[in-house]
Amino acid sequence: MGSSVKNKNDKGPNRRDVLLASTALAAASAIAGSNESVLAQSRPTPAGPPNIVYFLVDNLGYGELGCYGGGILRGAATNRIDAFATEGMKLLNFAPEAQCTPSRSAFLTGRYAIRSGNHTVALPGDDGGLVAWERTIGDVLSAKGYATACVGKWHVGASQGRWPTDHGFDEWYGPPRTWDESYWPEDPWYNPKRDGVTSMLEARRGETPRPVKQLDLAVRRDVDVEFSIAPSRS
Repeated sequence: MGSSVKNKNDKGPNRRDVLLASTALAAASAIAGSNESVLAQSRPTPAGPPNIVYFLVDNLGYGELGCYGGGILRGAATNRIDAFATEGMKLLNFAPEAQCTPSRSAFLTGRYAIRSGNHTVALPGDDGGLVAWERTIGDVLSAKGYATACVGKWHVGASQGRWPTDHGFDEWYGPPRTWDESYWPEDPWYNPKRDGVTSMLEARRGETPRPVKQLDLAVRRDVDVEFSIAPSRS
């Protein structure tokens, strides 16, 4: 975590900074305890701005998690997520877009996805995504001294100027589009010389993303373990 940065030429936040900052605060609120006055007596006061960890989960319904009445009643207990929810604030309304790309664009930029040209999912072969001049929450936090990282699918750009490391993230590891493409090599008619090849990509700020390995079902199965060690990847 970096410290806050103040520039003497800074003229103050504009409307988009306020929108992005509100998104960051919403993410940070997940770690704000409901019994803050009691917890504050047993823990040190933070010396700087809070760490922010945000999980954007596709295809997760309101009633899937135990803390919202689901869990084992929906077929799988979510004990750790439920415990995490008791330590923070539970919200009862979230209005995502109908597809993952618009939702990601809206979260990253703090404005409606259609205004950044991301009102629908970009298909393979279509660069799509956020243009180079679009400011994201990564850009805003990075400018304030945060160390930033993106792990997992990106799906809001697949060309120069549109990668995570072009939009405020110091490093990134994940696939460029949807995880569904892990099924391609398993198709009995799949031909890598003819059909698309999706790879796990890796990059640091200022670098062109490079392929690490082809995305297949085995990689998809083990990806959570990889993400847990991604910041220490060489």
